[in-house]
Order: sequence, then structure tokens, then C-alpha cells
Amino acid sequence: MKTAIDNTTLIKQFLKGKDTLIANRELRVEKILDEAQLFTTQGVLLAKGRFTTNFPKVAIRLRSSYWTLVHQLALEAGFIPLNLDQERADGVAFAQYDYHSVPAGYQVHCQEASVFWKTWWINHRNLQLMDILLLCDKKWYPVNHMLCDTGTIYVKTWRGEQMLSLADTVVWLDRNTHAQRKRVTVKQHRDETLVTTEYPYHTDVTTAQSGASPVPSELRQIVKVDVDRLIVRTALGPVIIKGQNLSCTLARQVNRVS
Repeated sequence: MKTAIDNTTLIKQFLKGKDTLIANRELRVEKILDEAQLFTTQGVLLAKGRFTTNFPKVAIRLRSSYWTLVHQLALEAGFIPLNLDQERADGVAFAQYDYHSVPAGYQVHCQEASVFWKTWWINHRNLQLMDILLLCDKKWYPVNHMLCDTGTIYVKTWRGEQMLSLADTVVWLDRNTHAQRKRVTVKQHRDETLVTTEYPYHTDVTTAQSGASPVPSELRQIVKVDVDRLIVRTALGPVIIKGQNLSCTLARQVNRVS
């Protein structure tokens, strides 16, 4: 007995521009002239594409329960959305994806710029020049440096500097930076025990050497203290502030840390 094709395999076949009719209980692919079309069995058009030209293109319906799956498989097949934020804002039914070759060994991402920034910041000390590439003007450029200031991300590439807001959708390539994240041994000053953590300074240190926290109670959810440093939790990760005679201030109340 022939096994029914699953949704993922069927969509991958569609993205390859297969000419033959393919179907299962949920989806089907049809060919009309030089355009392949992906439907639900209820007749809802999910995507359509032209694959025989020199510049293959796919249009994917934005509002459907299949969008996440079709979008991700399209990325893996090299189809990249160039104006996703604008198309969503305009309320159009279909987002346009153009084909761009992805170099071997890279994983493609289409995420908010805040995720792009956080990935670079966590890994930047161990990154080689070509480990992270940003799509700029339909070409991939290596990222030299990034800076985030008051909600704006400044990205330096070989093409020049790009400015992004945290909510902008960006397309970038990652050459297995997740495999480069090494577990780091961090020593806590209070009891001299060794703690292994995925990234440095992610352990919860809530008391100073005296045993009592000098941090105002209103700030203890985001500020931690360990002898001569403050650890401030932010949306993009912890910020470490080191030095002597540090203090935490809330309104007019000042608490001395060291």
C-alpha cells in the first residue's frame, strides 16, 4: 500500500516546481501554464510560484494556518522575502519571495532585528569574519560590527552601515554560531563554588559579600549584585558593570554596593 505524502514533503515538492499533480488529505499542488499553485483541499490558494524562469519567484499567503510551515520551507529552499514588513502593513494577501542562493554550510534566518542583534552579541567574541552575513540590496555581506543604541541597531558591513529598528524584519545567514557557544565556568565569590553555565554571568547572584542585598527591593527583579559588579538584566541579555563604590539609585534613595 502506498504511503500518503506528508505536508512538509508536499510543500518541498511544490517549491521545486514539480510538474506532476501531488496531493494528500490536506493539500494539493496543481500546474496552470507555467505557474505552480499550492491549495488546501478546501480550495484556498496558499502559494503560487514560477520556477522555470531565470529569476524564480514565490508568492505566499500571509494569513493562513499553513503560513509558518510554508514560510520556513521557502527560506530553506532559498526563497527570501524582501518587503515582508511593508506587505504586512499594507494588508496585502500574498508576500513576494525571490530566489537567492544560500552558500553551503549556512542557515538562513528571517527574524526581528532584535534577535539578529542578540545572536551577534552573544557570539561576537568568537566569530570569524564570514560567520554571519546580512542580506543588503539582494546580496550577502559579512557583518563587521554591530551597536545597539536607544532602540536603533547600527550594523557595519562591507557595503557600509545599515540602521535597523529592533522590530524590523531582517534576513541573515548564520554559519553554525550555535555550535560555537561554549559552556563557561563562572566562580561565585561568596562560597567559592564553581557553577557551569551556557554563557557567562547568567547565574542568579542576589546577595553581596555582607550577606544582605544593597539593591532596593523595587529593582531586585532586574539588578543583581556580586561584590564589585552590578548585573542588569535587559531584553537583549545581561549588562555587566564592574568597579569600586558602585551604587543603585531609585528616586532619591541611594544604596552603596561596594
